[in-house]
Amino acid sequence: MRNRRLRRAVWAAMWGFGAVSLAGIGEAALHRADAQIANGAASMAMQNATSNDGPPPTPPPVLTNAQILQEDRDAVNLMDEDALTPRILPGGVKQFTLTASKFGWNFYRNVNLWAWGHNGQVPGPLIRVRVGDRVEIVVHNDLPEPTTIHWHGMAVPNDMDGVPGFPEPPIQPGGTFVYRFTVTSQMIGTHWYHSHYDDDYQVDAGLNGVIIVDPKTPPPSMRRVRDVLFVLGAGKQDGSDSENTFLINGKAYPDTPQLTVKRGTTVYMRIVNACAETFHAMTIDGYDVKIVAQDGQPQPDPQTVSVVSIAPSETVDVEFTADQTGTFPFYDTVASSLINPNDTVDPVGGMMTLIHVTP
Repeated sequence: MRNRRLRRAVWAAMWGFGAVSLAGIGEAALHRADAQIANGAASMAMQNATSNDGPPPTPPPVLTNAQILQEDRDAVNLMDEDALTPRILPGGVKQFTLTASKFGWNFYRNVNLWAWGHNGQVPGPLIRVRVGDRVEIVVHNDLPEPTTIHWHGMAVPNDMDGVPGFPEPPIQPGGTFVYRFTVTSQMIGTHWYHSHYDDDYQVDAGLNGVIIVDPKTPPPSMRRVRDVLFVLGAGKQDGSDSENTFLINGKAYPDTPQLTVKRGTTVYMRIVNACAETFHAMTIDGYDVKIVAQDGQPQPDPQTVSVVSIAPSETVDVEFTADQTGTFPFYDTVASSLINPNDTVDPVGGMMTLIHVTP
């Protein structure tokens, strides 16, 4: 019965009846947990048909099983906050290198799409720094159009802010720009970086990532928690004018990274809405969470909620104690975000993963 309610809600969203709150998604998620994943021929290019600045239509990419497995590892590593290793320059400057390019990406079973991303990943690699660091981020543009990087929520110098023409021009195809700034206490928290050129297209194509700024000395409380990151993403398939492909860490369910923790673990979950357009309402079946920070800013009066509302470009840090054993779906309560277009096996998927709590 609960499975039937889920599928009715999803099909209603597909036929345009709007966002539907899902009942009983837990059983559907658990049923899908054992689904077999294959790389088939039903691939298509991701392209925003309304943008004249997007890439021209090209045949869909072909990916090997080894490439897809590496993508899955990248998604898990991002969840585990495995950050890009900097090169240490004379004087202690931390230098990171990002290359923007076009490449194939397997978003979910049987569907390979063209993506634009940094260092061959969607989202781009995690950058992690701390207060007092002097930072250089070298950005190479191997795309067919200009691009930039904007450091969302971080008060960097104006000429390092990545807004085209204010005052620096965008990075031209084949060009390189070096962003330089010193990390200040204002920057502490969970933030994200993204293109600010043709951003409605480029952000959804994959040109985004996360930057976490730690204080000089992490508080003792953070040493006793499991710190994880989930990046909510979106794309546009089949010439859609609006986002219709929804992801967590670059993957749609059932390929999203799953979290496993021991009972009694305090989980500190950083949620980033890297979608250019879509609002999300995230929940964990069986758990309430405490909102401890928004856009990197600690909340003076943390609220406990069952659903985390997160608008485009926002970041929300939540915390909960995993005091129940079992498997608990983490998903968007908006049904239209739980659809995998062109999935010939099962259209139910999208912005959902599983949290396993072991004894």
